[in-house]
Amino acid sequence: MVNVFRKDMLVTSFLIALFIFIFGFYIGSMVDESRISNGEELLVITQLDTDSFLTEKEFMNTFEVQDCSLLNNRILELSNNLNEIGKVIEKYNVRKISNDKLYDQLKRKYFLLEIRAYTLRKQILETCESDGSNIILFFYDTQENQESLNQGYALDSVVKNRGDVVIFSIDGGFDEPAVNSLKEYYNVESEPTIIINYETKKEGYINEEEITKLLK
Repeated sequence: MVNVFRKDMLVTSFLIALFIFIFGFYIGSMVDESRISNGEELLVITQLDTDSFLTEKEFMNTFEVQDCSLLNNRILELSNNLNEIGKVIEKYNVRKISNDKLYDQLKRKYFLLEIRAYTLRKQILETCESDGSNIILFFYDTQENQESLNQGYALDSVVKNRGDVVIFSIDGGFDEPAVNSLKEYYNVESEPTIIINYETKKEGYINEEEITKLLK
């Protein structure tokens, strides 16, 4: 009788543990999807802003309207929006979203928008005077690369203290043709690597003071 009772207790305990595990996994998946959905919403808004900007730029080029102040303000706004999305994605990365496929799709859309904004800024520089901003392209490594983390902290400090620096952060190990093309163009062979104002390349970690010296 005692043995039967113990057996029933073990079965019951196992079923309870299994239920808790399945319930926890379900709740975790729901939370992940909610986070990804929020990120998707931010990306959709930024994508619309980008399309609006491109339409506006095309109109101005076609009708030979030159309004550099407007273009610079629009691209700065777009860059700031991307920066906010980047913070959201990084926060989700720290919390380890379980749905890797959806998360990778979110990151891919984000990196493509970043590359487009980076390219648009370069195009504007060819027809307009600079708005005074410094542009830094940051290739980082997500695989427990302490140097990349330290470089990110240094760049955050530069942005905070200067106020005229725009950062475009790219996961160097992310498998995306556009990312690979960008790395090939700048001959990026390791992370961290930063490109300052489209020309100056620095490989490996450099501190805030060194970065500041390279800015205009």
